Amino acid sequence: MPDFPVRIPPASTGELDAAQVELLGGWGTMNFAAVLVNHPEFYAVFMPLIAKVIAGTQLPPHDRQILVMRTLALCDEEYEARHHAMISRTAGLDTATIAAAGEAETALSGFDATLAQAAADLVRTQRIGDSTWDALAQVYSRVQLMEVVALVGTYVTMAMLTKSFGIPLEDPDTFQSFTQKRDYV
Repeated sequence: MPDFPVRIPPASTGELDAAQVELLGGWGTMNFAAVLVNHPEFYAVFMPLIAKVIAGTQLPPHDRQILVMRTLALCDEEYEARHHAMISRTAGLDTATIAAAGEAETALSGFDATLAQAAADLVRTQRIGDSTWDALAQVYSRVQLMEVVALVGTYVTMAMLTKSFGIPLEDPDTFQSFTQKRDYV
């Protein structure tokens, strides 16, 4: 994966005003949050969207993670992929499934392949193909179908942010501490 230079560094505690500290809550050690908080108004809008499409979704955690991992692989995105590999394990995906989601739509089978194809369609053409839509619609409600599109779109945006801003990976100890902070599967 490409190594992008840091263009907007994570804000350090000494650089933050009281409103930024409050926005960050306990996530100040997460580089994504510490970079986005440089623009408090954007942070205040974008972070609730992420919370909605991840922790507040009506999609099953397994399905959500297949969609996220395939989207991030298609975007050649490393920062969020590392975080979501951990989240995927928590959601019950095994190492082989996580790896397959990163490889190709055809590396998965059954409904997982349908999810991966939906992500690929959205990234490549911004529209889920008819046969994939029909397969999803046999399982998902109208709201869940809408959430598939919103989830993939949000993670394409996140790939743009992490890569364009050059958000660096956290050190291993800091990264590991996030497992205790996440209160969702």
